[in-house]
Amino acid sequence: MGTEPVDLEGDVRMETVAPGSKSERSAVTLRTSGGSTYVLQTQDGPGFGIDEALQGLVGRRIQASGIASDRTLILRKWMLLD
Repeated sequence: MGTEPVDLEGDVRMETVAPGSKSERSAVTLRTSGGSTYVLQTQDGPGFGIDEALQGLVGRRIQASGIASDRTLILRKWMLLD
């Protein structure tokens, strides 16, 4: 599984990820206009569970920069667009 730096724009949501698996959980996600969805994390936030620093972004549109690994985006910085 590789990692790559990315710049993305999209809507932040609270969703259930990995439904039906042992990893099923609620998570803060970024849905891009292209239909991709990433679970959001901050660099210092928890690897599993909801990062409180991101809860305030739910329902907002952001421009995000970070490192994408599979379907997780580790945020380095973000900017509100709405």
